[in-house]
Amino acid sequence: MKVVYASTPEQEDHIGELVQHLLTNIFPYYFTDKEIEKLENQLSLHTEAVHDTFTDYNGTLKEAFHIISCLQSIIAVIETIQHENIISAHREIFKRNVNLLSGFGFSFPYSIDQFEKKTQKHMVLSRYVKSTNQYLV
Repeated sequence: MKVVYASTPEQEDHIGELVQHLLTNIFPYYFTDKEIEKLENQLSLHTEAVHDTFTDYNGTLKEAFHIISCLQSIIAVIETIQHENIISAHREIFKRNVNLLSGFGFSFPYSIDQFEKKTQKHMVLSRYVKSTNQYLV
């Protein structure tokens, strides 16, 4: 008999927040709305349910920690290479975390090279970018 601890609702909420961070704060600077929408539909990213996005995720505490750390690592590498050249350590960290996520049924179909050059922030018009205020003008 093996005792397994379930993930907390807060951890699952945090996983959803990290996926939304990718969709709203990172992807719009590299991909078109159509490409993001295609990925969103492919991976069920539009749902709030972690089990829909990560199909092989069983809801254990250990798995939730792995998914959170993988997503945070990928985000950190993408944000780091905006200020530095891509080195082998960046590639290794990125690839390792993408491979770990694939073990949970999450396919991250992009390479690190696609995140090398960021579009100018003031030029991005996307429905995925978070608005800067709550008022519609």
